[in-house]
Amino acid sequence: MYLDRLEFKKDLLKSFDGRYRLLSAAFVIISAVTITNIILLCAVLLAFLCVLLRDIRVTIQRLIPVNMMALVLWLPVITGFSSSSALLYTLRINCAALAYMFFIAPMSISLLASSLSALKTPEKLVSLFVLTYRALFLLYGGFAAAIAGMRSRLPQNNTVYQWRSLAAVFAATLTRAAFRSNLVWIAMSNRGFDGTFPVTISFKWKIRDSILLAVSIIFFVVVVWLI
Repeated sequence: MYLDRLEFKKDLLKSFDGRYRLLSAAFVIISAVTITNIILLCAVLLAFLCVLLRDIRVTIQRLIPVNMMALVLWLPVITGFSSSSALLYTLRINCAALAYMFFIAPMSISLLASSLSALKTPEKLVSLFVLTYRALFLLYGGFAAAIAGMRSRLPQNNTVYQWRSLAAVFAATLTRAAFRSNLVWIAMSNRGFDGTFPVTISFKWKIRDSILLAVSIIFFVVVVWLI
């Protein structure tokens, strides 16, 4: 799930059970962050890139902020530390991010929330996740509308004034979101909301779901054995 334009259009696991997708993602991500062989990590990275080839533009755009954070790992290299460790952790982070993009990112919020509930995730935690997801979209929409209005009214040559206006717009958006959240909570409480959302999707086991989970578990066991 990504705000606005960076959503995945192709979901290769659309017909799979959401519960098995989450479990498979957990095994694959744990395996990715424990691999110590750089060659194996590169192979896994290329495999995920090939699988996500249909949405490669979105995939690359999503990887940009991931690798910007990974740049912090390379700062000790300047002071004389080994670059192999930085490369290892960078590849691990990218593999885990790609695994998340393949298994979880294309899932809708309703499928993801229902799958988490079916896996006995604490209901209040699932509700918090759903409400946070919705609040982020409202924040993004309000901030984007405010920025568009500000750009159409501000002079183009006053950079300092633009930054001051940007800070004011951001503060106003957060204040409006906090006020709106209180109103939404009052409205939901008056309608009998007890803090949990019902499961809105019925799950049905299929053989391909077990195959997906089995492949993920085998991959995890092989990685642990190699370590």
